[in-house]
Amino acid sequence: MRLLKLALISLVVFFVLFTLMGTLFPSEVVVSRAIKINAPADSVERYVRDYNLWNDWMAGAKTSDIKVVSNDGIKAFFGNTIITLKEQKNHTLVHEWKGRNNTQLSTLRIVPSGAAESTIAWKFEEHLRWYPWEKLGSIMSDKILGSSMEQSLDNLKLIAENPAQ
Repeated sequence: MRLLKLALISLVVFFVLFTLMGTLFPSEVVVSRAIKINAPADSVERYVRDYNLWNDWMAGAKTSDIKVVSNDGIKAFFGNTIITLKEQKNHTLVHEWKGRNNTQLSTLRIVPSGAAESTIAWKFEEHLRWYPWEKLGSIMSDKILGSSMEQSLDNLKLIAENPAQ
């Protein structure tokens, strides 16, 4: 009985400690990446605007059996994630990525840097709840999501700079 009581008290103390530690982390997580592409903004934007072309450059869709599927150009499905176009203006597209347990806001901004160059800035924003496992898990967001974003942007650069291949 004493051992059970000690285990229960220990669990409660650890939960409280993790919750208090979680309050030190921000509730908003932003992961962003950018790349310069030697192609005009309009030709790059075509790959970003059309969900069906995402399979050519997006890391998860390019390398697996899960593909981005869209019928109307506003809503797409990528595995269990629903991607919805929220806003589109001035070379900027804002999408909502809604998964089973979280919702993220993605902003893809194409900035023309000359006649034949553009810079793509891509960021994901996520609002976290107070749960300690969400707050502590946010430490890995940049590593996990960031590497996938880098790979996707490298793929986009490759196909935008060499459209015939």
